Amino acid sequence: MSDNKYAVASNGAAKEANISDQAARAPFYLLFDRSGNLLEALRNPFSDTAGRAAPQAAQFLAEAGVTKLIAERFGHKLVSELISKGIGHLESKGSVESAINSLASKA
Repeated sequence: MSDNKYAVASNGAAKEANISDQAARAPFYLLFDRSGNLLEALRNPFSDTAGRAAPQAAQFLAEAGVTKLIAERFGHKLVSELISKGIGHLESKGSVESAINSLASKA
């Protein structure tokens, strides 16, 4: 599928940043195509939300066309919301760049 779009929950707006340990409340989502090319960096508007970050973040990602989300950890609410939107999820640690390069090499 050439229309795969991957999002990485990130602590920064550059691909050299570390993967966030909070998927729904990550400061940024970095969007990549299936070849590992950075498409855009989106500030997460729900990173400081008092409640219901999971459904709002999942909807935000679905509207951006994301097919898979990478983060260090996923809460059960977010996993459920992602599944309902047809978005896959993958746990990974370290830099955004190394995670996306690994995923792109398997695509």
